Amino acid sequence: MIEWLEHVWTRTRTVQIVEGGEDAGPLCGRVVLAELPDAVSVEAARELATTGRFTGDICRCHGGPAIVLRDATGDVLASASLHGHGSISWERSRFRNDLVVADPAALHVFLAGHGVPNQLTSFLAPLADLLNLREGRPQFRPAGKKGKRYLDERGVPDVLHSVLVAATGQQCGELSDAHVDDVRRRLTAAIPSPTARAAILLSWLGRLPIPAEALWGEGVLVRQLLADLSLPDVAAAATETRTGHVATGVINLIMHSGDDGTLATAIGPTLRQLFPPALLPIPSDSRRTVERRSAR
Repeated sequence: MIEWLEHVWTRTRTVQIVEGGEDAGPLCGRVVLAELPDAVSVEAARELATTGRFTGDICRCHGGPAIVLRDATGDVLASASLHGHGSISWERSRFRNDLVVADPAALHVFLAGHGVPNQLTSFLAPLADLLNLREGRPQFRPAGKKGKRYLDERGVPDVLHSVLVAATGQQCGELSDAHVDDVRRRLTAAIPSPTARAAILLSWLGRLPIPAEALWGEGVLVRQLLADLSLPDVAAAATETRTGHVATGVINLIMHSGDDGTLATAIGPTLRQLFPPALLPIPSDSRRTVERRSAR
């Protein structure tokens, strides 16, 4: 399989990312999500999608989207389906041997930066584990004095405490437009800079327990407050404030607004720092491929 991969990539001139996995029908009829524009990006895709550890088994889901390799005439040379975070299945029906890539963070950031949707969302579970964001009890922040410490822990600006402490986290996700506007006015008056405001909101969003509070409780309110800020301001905040919580906040935001290459670029360095390449045990046949590439 290693030699086959080297052969098809040597002949590859175009790489497309298309919609669907193993069950989505002929490759030629699928929606093209991205096409890598030049030889440099094709080579980057090659390194990211073929370096790692083979499992000797396959994921039982159909996966998707799919990576399609085409030669100089446009004919399909090979394809692979993505299976969750960092797993690729090359010609699954033929080889039945999934590849766990050595650098999942780099792979998914690379694809997101080229416009492939739902790549950054694959980081949500790893970030929840890394930052200890898995929800416990209570599922939502309580109201009153018991809830104030949660506001402190989440970095909620003091100017909002008197308003939010009266509501539970679940109720914050159900506030009327008038109440949201009041919160927005208070926050803007206290923090006029949109970039600074975006950084605080992203960090707050990224500190909420996953899934309930982050997706349906207080997270609803924070996303409403972020909606007034421009994409450049949000991206600048994420670029300047390189923390795991801000990166988690960005991912939460794009889960509800759609992937964006600008935001992928903004949090890419943070994600790659938090999730460096794995030191995977490399089988002897795979080591030959890695050594060849290192010598190039």
